[in-house]
Amino acid sequence: MLWIPVVIVAAAALFLIVVFVAANKIFDVAVNAKKTKKKVLETNANKSADGAGREKTEKERANEWLRGQEFTIHSQRSRDGLLLVARELAAKEPSHLWAVCVHGFSGNGLNLGLAARHWHEQGWNVLLPDLRGSGDSEGDYYGMGWLDRHDIIGWIRGTVLEKDPGAQVVLHGVSMGAATVMMTTGEQLPENVRAAVEDCGYTDVWEEFTIQLRKVFGLPQFPIMHIANIMAKRRAGYSFREASSVRQVKKSRTPTLFIHGGEDTFVPFFMLDEVYGAAACEKEKLVVSGAQHGESVQLEPQRYWDTVHAFVGKYLN
Repeated sequence: MLWIPVVIVAAAALFLIVVFVAANKIFDVAVNAKKTKKKVLETNANKSADGAGREKTEKERANEWLRGQEFTIHSQRSRDGLLLVARELAAKEPSHLWAVCVHGFSGNGLNLGLAARHWHEQGWNVLLPDLRGSGDSEGDYYGMGWLDRHDIIGWIRGTVLEKDPGAQVVLHGVSMGAATVMMTTGEQLPENVRAAVEDCGYTDVWEEFTIQLRKVFGLPQFPIMHIANIMAKRRAGYSFREASSVRQVKKSRTPTLFIHGGEDTFVPFFMLDEVYGAAACEKEKLVVSGAQHGESVQLEPQRYWDTVHAFVGKYLN
């Protein structure tokens, strides 16, 4: 019977190896900016407006329009020494109105054609940061909004307000960009930041990754998420648990419009009520029935922008 302890030890060792490999895979897929996100994106791909028809064509057209514009390129150093890049699309006529548009997971500022084009057509200056690990910005890991909140504040103070001390700033983020906006509003912001628009942002990174772990890989939270969380703390410099939109909006004093598609499964619809209910700021919410992830502006553009401008306009001079 001496073989029994050997088998038990071997089985335990094999289990730990499998768990570690799985945790490392989750970390890479979720946070490592250098690793492919194909499986996550394909599993969560929208089946309606992002898949075919006028809406996708309009989105593609807007992104093509954006790529064809002339930008002023700005750079800044993050707190941890990364060189970050943002593009400024100046208003056609001099204006103190600024929209800081923040992109989503695995994207960059040039993916925000619909938002950038609209704000620009309304006479606003538009700033399009590439978040850390994205586009032309340095970084091996995504900040998932948590590290990026300080970067966004840096863009506001060091770029927008340096250029235009009288600026009136609106933060507008989609998906991970929306979580970034919410996390940013939990910090002490200049009074120039008048309002925020978050479109389909998640409650916190731990909850979002747990959902994706089950959905994409069919794996349980424990112990994989716990080990991946340790990896994130050591490698990326933050934990999944601390990266919380819910906790940040509890401290927010920035008026915020919360938008979510009723059929969103990438960032599940229930998260809207969690972040909205927690927010201590002046707030409104917009639900677009039938919209999947990030589709609200495509399915009901008139209602979307009418709601945005009615909300934001209350806080502008």
